[in-house]
Amino acid sequence: MHHRRLRLFPIGLVAGLVLLLPHTGSAQTDEQDTLARTALTLSARQISVSYDSTLKVDDPASRAVLDAATGEAAEIHLGRLEGNRALRIGPLGPEAGDDPPRSGPDHELWLARSGSTWVLDARPIPEEEDEDDEAETETETDDADESEAEPLEPVQIPLTHVVRPDETSDTPLVTLVPSGDDTGEMMLLWGEHHWSADFEFVELARRPRPERTSNIGPASSLTRDSDTSARWRGARLGTRNETVVATPAGETIQVLFQKELGTDHRDFAALESTADGEIVELSGGAAIRLRSEVSLRSGDTLIPTENLAPNFPGSYALWLQAVGDGWRLVFNHEADSWGTQHDPAFDAAEIDLTHVHGGATTDRPLQAYWVPRRPGEVGLVIHWGQHSWTADFTIEP
Repeated sequence: MHHRRLRLFPIGLVAGLVLLLPHTGSAQTDEQDTLARTALTLSARQISVSYDSTLKVDDPASRAVLDAATGEAAEIHLGRLEGNRALRIGPLGPEAGDDPPRSGPDHELWLARSGSTWVLDARPIPEEEDEDDEAETETETDDADESEAEPLEPVQIPLTHVVRPDETSDTPLVTLVPSGDDTGEMMLLWGEHHWSADFEFVELARRPRPERTSNIGPASSLTRDSDTSARWRGARLGTRNETVVATPAGETIQVLFQKELGTDHRDFAALESTADGEIVELSGGAAIRLRSEVSLRSGDTLIPTENLAPNFPGSYALWLQAVGDGWRLVFNHEADSWGTQHDPAFDAAEIDLTHVHGGATTDRPLQAYWVPRRPGEVGLVIHWGQHSWTADFTIEP
């Protein structure tokens, strides 16, 4: 086995996510531009957190919450939690085997402190009643049941809290870290405070399908002119997980990575003996895929859009390459390659990666996700077993 020197570095908050970042290259013109949003899709089920990116650690309202020395209870509105109906975080969500809820959580989030105890106070957002529902309500008969449904009660999500003066942020940063195929961790950094809460997607009871009354299938509106982007994404999420970052203008950076490539797979065993100059192949899945509507820069290396066609997002396959005592990330124009089909003739660029090997987690499956940094900056992290590779990028204006 070829051994290479391992360089240790502090890993910050990491997530597989949709992240709306305040973009340094454009002015913020409305309230929506102040919001950040992180989302993670695991096994086609999503958790999403929107949060106020204008909150400052030295604002009076913020200090009232963050300064635990006062001893007084305090809270501040942080954002909003949404998710698949199988999502469970703390006491919020269904238990495994419960009857499937009609919809997933949709709650306003308040960061609350009482002494040394921290929680996310999740307050349900009432569903909006559409016009058809209102018309039906107005035509109800006198003997109809006029009782109203019980309003949903707020739920307090317990938070684990630590103080780390060596890793701080002036504004809140929420990240969603995948830890398995159905589990993850919500992490919040603000000031020198770090909070976390585990979440999972539970298995819901299946409802019986209605009996068929004929051999005629349901009608379909799909035509050859239909937009198939949603169908394409749905097909991809059948075999891959997804992380995305997006600017407030809606420009997105997407990474897709293969599901269920664990440390018991033969590809991981091959990774451990990768020789100098070799590419890490994935016989059990497709190559990691990048699709970006903005150009990215890492050091002096630019990863542009339009590499395949004018006015088209940048699309690349990402390959890990062992180089000397370190690693590089290779960007290849053949974005939809299988994991054994790297063709160096189509390589577009390569950047150095920081590599860490070690830690308590030994069985983590292959994962690729984004790290929120300062406005206009993101980090890409690839995990597999005890291996972690990371690279930082600026979003080009």
